[in-house]
Amino acid sequence: MDGDVKLPPAEYEKLLLPVLGDVFSYEPDKDDIFVCAIADPAVRKKLVEIVTEKFGKKVFSNLIHRSVTIQSNVKIGTGNIFVPGSAINDSAVIGNHIILNGAAISHDCIVGDYSSFMGNVIICGNVKIGEMNYWATGSVALPKSRTDNNVFVGCGSFVFKHIKEGLRVFGNPAMPY
Repeated sequence: MDGDVKLPPAEYEKLLLPVLGDVFSYEPDKDDIFVCAIADPAVRKKLVEIVTEKFGKKVFSNLIHRSVTIQSNVKIGTGNIFVPGSAINDSAVIGNHIILNGAAISHDCIVGDYSSFMGNVIICGNVKIGEMNYWATGSVALPKSRTDNNVFVGCGSFVFKHIKEGLRVFGNPAMPY
């Protein structure tokens, strides 16, 4: 389905599969399930809320590649997408509608809803990630660090301690920009 962006007609013709409609007009079959593969946390949350309101909470499923490593004592919410190269270690708690795009979440971490982790992100042990965080490629959270809600961590950045709500950080150490 299409979300909040409308492409020119020529772009739709390039797609391998047809667009079935948009989140406002699509009428699902009784066996339809959904995932929302949009990396931007705010857009993903908006679209998930529209679909949930229209079709109910149980329409979202996890999409987890068979090569992803997940320890047996990990707690995982719904609507998540975990691609090859991703890993989740002992006693981690993963929220709803998380995207792990080749990222590693270490032991005893807590990840809030609607967060995105791009390629080669490493979240070390005992880290707490708030809701709607975006972690760009190659960024790292050191042990026992934390981020509040709505945080953007730039490419290659290192989070040492605490990033407050709504900040965009970049660098080593990660600093507001």
